Amino acid sequence: MGSTYTDSGGIEKIGLGEQAGAWGTTTNNNFDIIDRLINGVGAITLSGTTHTLTTSDGSLSDGMFKVLVLGGSPSGTNTITISPNNADKLYFVKNASGQTVTFTQGSGGNVSISNGFGAIIFADGAGSGAAVTDLTALFTTSQAIDGVNIGATTPGTGAFSALTVDNVVVDGANIGHTDDTDLITVANGVVTVAGEISATTLDINGTNITSTAAELNILDGVTSTASELNLVDGSSAGTIVNSKAVIYGSSGEVNATTLQIAGTSITATAAELNIMDGVTASTSELNIIDGVTATTSELNILDGVTATASELNLVDGSSAGTIVNSKAVIYGSSGEVNATTLKIAGTSITSTAAELNVLDGYTGSVTELNYLDTLHATGVTSSEFDFLDGVTSNIQTQLNTKVTSSGVTQVTGGTGLNGTVTSTGSLNLNTGIGDVGTYAFLARSGSTTINAGQTYTNSSSGADNNSAGLLYAGFLSEGDNNFDDDTALDATGSSVTTGLTGVWRAMGEANHTSRRAATLFLRIS
Repeated sequence: MGSTYTDSGGIEKIGLGEQAGAWGTTTNNNFDIIDRLINGVGAITLSGTTHTLTTSDGSLSDGMFKVLVLGGSPSGTNTITISPNNADKLYFVKNASGQTVTFTQGSGGNVSISNGFGAIIFADGAGSGAAVTDLTALFTTSQAIDGVNIGATTPGTGAFSALTVDNVVVDGANIGHTDDTDLITVANGVVTVAGEISATTLDINGTNITSTAAELNILDGVTSTASELNLVDGSSAGTIVNSKAVIYGSSGEVNATTLQIAGTSITATAAELNIMDGVTASTSELNIIDGVTATTSELNILDGVTATASELNLVDGSSAGTIVNSKAVIYGSSGEVNATTLKIAGTSITSTAAELNVLDGYTGSVTELNYLDTLHATGVTSSEFDFLDGVTSNIQTQLNTKVTSSGVTQVTGGTGLNGTVTSTGSLNLNTGIGDVGTYAFLARSGSTTINAGQTYTNSSSGADNNSAGLLYAGFLSEGDNNFDDDTALDATGSSVTTGLTGVWRAMGEANHTSRRAATLFLRIS
């Protein structure tokens, strides 16, 4: 019996009598698997949106780790499938992948773990309906003291009837000491302190009180209201502070942020106002520069300009590299002009830039281009024009060369030569015994039928070793099988030794009886 494997851990169980002399290797591998199942910490690199956590039979795999540290760079929420779905699994999970992960094993419940959180999960291995349970979530309701949950991700609430910590006593509305149990009384919105408060620091509504007792005692005898006292809050000698008391400076000055005359704010600075010191120009003369924002350098650009305002306005709204209707053309940084339409001598150019670019690099003349127009007018199609593809020299010269060449040099096997062959020179045909295109009266070794039109291929000479068994034949007495496959008679009657290699086509039918079948053959290749 062969090995089997545990359902949940893939540990190999050696069959009885199996792996003689090799069980130690299997056992050591099983120990490695057990070590990973019990204490293994595995860094699982996630990508995309799916990952399969596999427990493989008899080999270490990522589904065997007890602790899973999830990392990588998943593109979104990553679904991790626990495989196989019949394996019971308990995992301690830390999610540091940057995305939420969801553990699943079947059609049952799943567990999602947010990035930066961990959980203890259990997969029940129930096959296609397997469910994954977050055991960590059970801790939030399993342990409680006086109604207060322990271990919950969200703090629980509850009530103690009384609590004593060291000598501090909390009992109902009273907080105190074992020697004085009602030092502090707590009511709705009111805390009453019966004793003395001794504090290093004091906060009121979150604000730290830094004044000393002596500084606070300055208020003793003050009758001003808080609003009246607040008028000096933030005031500064010599500087006006909005809605605050004015305190003149040591030299009798007042430094105001804004100044109003008859309700109108003076927005000019002191330096700007001082510009008027010594000015003799009238209001009308000053109004000439009203609204001018140009700098001195910008104004000096007009020095020597003779163009009219209408002529200068031709550049108003112009854009470098792009034509703007009724405006001056300004070339782009690379010398380009992007026009919506283009006219030459009043005629609009309707071709696209891509169509015009077809002429880029063309060196021919207009007349040569017009050849195409002429060809199209005479009915030459694009397919016919493509017949010239690959032509590198005069076609007539090539045709003349083909006609006056040595002619047919070879007839392809199996195709034959149909029609009339006309030659202006000599027409040479193969006439040697066994040459392509010659006939021979051949037999086949053994009692074998020859089928008319069938081709037979000899790989080597000799009737006893060639693949088709072809041999030269003659008129022999009944029962004589001693043909010589290598010997034939040439045109002079002399014996010629030649091999019967190549492809031969049977020109007749010959059925065998007690002797070898023979018929006429044609060497075709």
